[in-house]
Amino acid sequence: MRRWIAAAALVACAPAGEATTGGATGSGGAGTTGSGGAGTGEAGTGGEVTTTTTGPTTTAGGETTAVSSDSSSGDGSTTGDVTTGEGSGSTTGEPAAPTLLATLITDMNRAYPEMHGGWGHHLRGLMRADDDALWFVVDVGEDVLHNRSLRYFRRGAGEPLWTMVAEQLQTGGVQQNAGSVLLAGMILTYGVDVQGHFLEECYLKVDEPTYRACNAVTIGGVVYQAPANSNYVGAAVLGDGARIVWFTVVGENGGPGQLVYTYNYGGGWNGPVVAGLAGANDLGYVHAMATADGRIELVGQTFTGAYPNGTYAAVVADITPGQVPTFLTLESPEPAAKVRSSGDLWLDPVSGAVHALATFDGAAAYYHRPGGEGWAAHLQPLHVFSDTYRARFVRPEGGPLWLVRGSASGQGSRLIRAPDGDVAGAIAWADGPEYVADPPLAGFGTPAGIYVESATYQRAPVGALNFALCGQYQLGDLKILQLTQE
Repeated sequence: MRRWIAAAALVACAPAGEATTGGATGSGGAGTTGSGGAGTGEAGTGGEVTTTTTGPTTTAGGETTAVSSDSSSGDGSTTGDVTTGEGSGSTTGEPAAPTLLATLITDMNRAYPEMHGGWGHHLRGLMRADDDALWFVVDVGEDVLHNRSLRYFRRGAGEPLWTMVAEQLQTGGVQQNAGSVLLAGMILTYGVDVQGHFLEECYLKVDEPTYRACNAVTIGGVVYQAPANSNYVGAAVLGDGARIVWFTVVGENGGPGQLVYTYNYGGGWNGPVVAGLAGANDLGYVHAMATADGRIELVGQTFTGAYPNGTYAAVVADITPGQVPTFLTLESPEPAAKVRSSGDLWLDPVSGAVHALATFDGAAAYYHRPGGEGWAAHLQPLHVFSDTYRARFVRPEGGPLWLVRGSASGQGSRLIRAPDGDVAGAIAWADGPEYVADPPLAGFGTPAGIYVESATYQRAPVGALNFALCGQYQLGDLKILQLTQE
């Protein structure tokens, strides 16, 4: 059986003060961003809501859905379009805070007491099609053991709202969640059918949504038989028309597990390739992104031992398709820190530098591996963000790298902008301006999930500072809101 992490709330727009940066902490002398408070203003579920964020700050606590302002934000409206604040720039020479619009994607998200609505947030991305429309796929099922169908939501360029344009039945034995990518005008979604023991591929043509189906993946013309105990599926774009799909085979009775992956350059599936996990029972929650030369960089979570009496670790690897990867363990910020999960991974396509996150108890740690180097000399954290449950990277095409993080204590969310455009080197996050955002709706104080637009899910350039938030566990996790820069 799979393990679930139950979490709390989500984020919304509001102003904040000036940041504090802690000194060295933990192994590797990582800097620490301290925690601070954030407001809890509410907005409605209809239409778009524009809220206010204050100028640069370095206290950690919330997120940014906002207009730059020197005053505190007010509450949003319960319906329609609302703008709070005048969007005034900073008087210290810093760029103005971003103005973000919050728009409801769905209030029918999949969530249960034993699995919060933001579980597996790495599997879903905001996916941009060639016509600049955004797509988002949501799983449907009556409980955690049954994935019955996929709902496809679309927001066209210039359109104010999201619309569900299709729902597709899956094969009968898929459980938990599925991973989606958008390639060559098709949304491709992958899950594991644990009854039929095969890998399922569902497709939908974005310019003709009635053109859709779900089928078993075949390798060499034969349906690939997935091993028993297959779980933790994931998918990523590998290149033009190319994708890679992976899952873990959970070891029996806490024994060694495996990572299995297959890849397709457009002419059929290759492999599968089977990799041992150095004694770990499984590998899940894998965030991955392709390099310019078609390799995959990943960060994931391992569990070693018989659940629940075992240990977690965050691991990284470089996969050349067709070869068996070697996994290396990221160091903890301090010896007593317990890994919660992998956090995110973003790769600079020019330099090949990798930026990675792992989450610990109430904190996230940042790691960097320069382009052209291996991970062995770069396993120490370089910065620690306190009061963090979820954290993701976003980089609009031609823009700065952003870090979006949600509070672990219900304080909302924050956005930190890298201090300069150099993404080849390690980011000095302590030097970058940070913006606070109050929750756009009630039940969004700690993000159960953060969904981003990135090269993991699409070949199109990332069009904007653009991400989505899932509400707090059992308070708001039926809702998912898109936040995009105005």
